[in-house]
Amino acid sequence: MIKKHAKILLFMSFAALMGCSQSDGKGNIVGPINTSSSSQEPVSSSSPIVIDYSLGQAMNARIGRGINMGNTFDATCESCWGAGPIELYQIEEIASKGFNSIRLPVRWDRDAEKAAPYTIDPVYLARVKEVVGWINANNLVAIINIHHHESFRGDTLAGGVPNPVNENMHIERIVAIWQQIAAYFADVDNKMLAFEILNEPVFGISRESHNKIIAQTHPIIRATNPGRTLMYGSYPWNSYSGLTYTQLPADGNIIFTPHYYQPASYALQGENYQCPEDTILWEGISAEKQKMKEDFDKIISLANQHYPGGLPINIGEFGATACGGISSRVRWTKHFVSLAAERGFSWNYWGFANVGGYEIFDKTTKTWETQTLDALLK
Repeated sequence: MIKKHAKILLFMSFAALMGCSQSDGKGNIVGPINTSSSSQEPVSSSSPIVIDYSLGQAMNARIGRGINMGNTFDATCESCWGAGPIELYQIEEIASKGFNSIRLPVRWDRDAEKAAPYTIDPVYLARVKEVVGWINANNLVAIINIHHHESFRGDTLAGGVPNPVNENMHIERIVAIWQQIAAYFADVDNKMLAFEILNEPVFGISRESHNKIIAQTHPIIRATNPGRTLMYGSYPWNSYSGLTYTQLPADGNIIFTPHYYQPASYALQGENYQCPEDTILWEGISAEKQKMKEDFDKIISLANQHYPGGLPINIGEFGATACGGISSRVRWTKHFVSLAAERGFSWNYWGFANVGGYEIFDKTTKTWETQTLDALLK
């Protein structure tokens, strides 16, 4: 089974602020992530500008309780990783259960030309828009992003250091891709579609490169989509602690979208159906609950410190494999959902079907894993 993606592991909570470790996507620490930077200072001054985030907050409320349809458009082809192709009945199933949104990860890297003007395959654009139409027709908000942009993430020198020679070309290509996406989807209702600029920058995409992408894509998208909600993660791996160094635009119609797979030893164990012999449980004891609460409170604290005014928060990915048992996953999920609701976070669970052990829908039998589903929605 091809893994869904390489995820942040033990460093998600705080290690973005220090020397970090990289993972092989299966819970194993395999080496250092290079976090070298020309500037290690936080992006905000001691008196950051207060932004009116009411537009972003309104969209965040509409996103509400959502799910990811991963391993589809983000795979090497829509059906290559087992979750696709996306079918209309699946969207209808998601809507019928009471979800509010679908995050649709998209690997544009595969279907855009490698040389300028970096034209996206029009057939691929049309297919993504078809699915967005299905999502919206079922009264669900759609989120589309740039996911698995491996041509840039994988462009590293010895030791995993980002390759500065090709940085400008890679950024130029991402900007051109977003210019095309923005123009093509400009006619979609602003209340029904959000753009997430880049999923999990890491490896060849340095912190500085990520901030350049944010700065250069923002005016390009706003030229055709002045009312569209834009969503931003952080380097590395959409870790919430990376917000300290992320240069978000002074724009009230944005959402910060970190990911949460904590504790990694529990949530990520046995990804891709390779459960370890000795599995780890999440018992829901007071120390476990307190740690998750502290993590959520830290997200709010960092947002208030660097982007005061009520920066909206969407947990764009979270979940746990079934290796620790469904009972553990239910306890973990219920506590997550409770804390998120108390803080006004929206969320998109990873994931729907065939996503490496996190899934809650069986495509073969067309049935839900109801215990985790109920933990999410009841």
